[in-house]
Amino acid sequence: MGSQTGPSGERVFRHTRAVSFGDCDPAGIVFYPNFYRWFDEAVHVALESIGWGWHRTARDFGWRGVSVVEARAHFIKPALHGNVLTIETRVSRIGNRRIVFEHRIRHDAALICDGTETRFIAVPRPDDPARIQAIDIPAELQAALTVP
Repeated sequence: MGSQTGPSGERVFRHTRAVSFGDCDPAGIVFYPNFYRWFDEAVHVALESIGWGWHRTARDFGWRGVSVVEARAHFIKPALHGNVLTIETRVSRIGNRRIVFEHRIRHDAALICDGTETRFIAVPRPDDPARIQAIDIPAELQAALTVP
């Protein structure tokens, strides 16, 4: 996983993955739910790369995770068994309690899929620890996600 500066000065996280046989339908085309799995993977790899991974945030802050509120994908071209995909992730917006991640998945230079996820930091509710609630996004996390 690497991090670079995008054309608008934003931090862009990149990592690659090979499409395996198990990612595909009988026609050898990536089964669409895998793109959502890869979006999720990209966020967790990005957070880990900046020191805000799940193990640290659970241990040090009591977070249950960075949960998804909404996810969308736009499928442009098929990805096939054996393709090596580059997943680019960046933060497009941070609100008080929401982070919007944008994802672009490419094979070579071709855009295969793009999408967004809206996430929040989930912590146990004080009145019912079996349930979760959102908290404000820490300024340190905001800076680490956006400043290259």
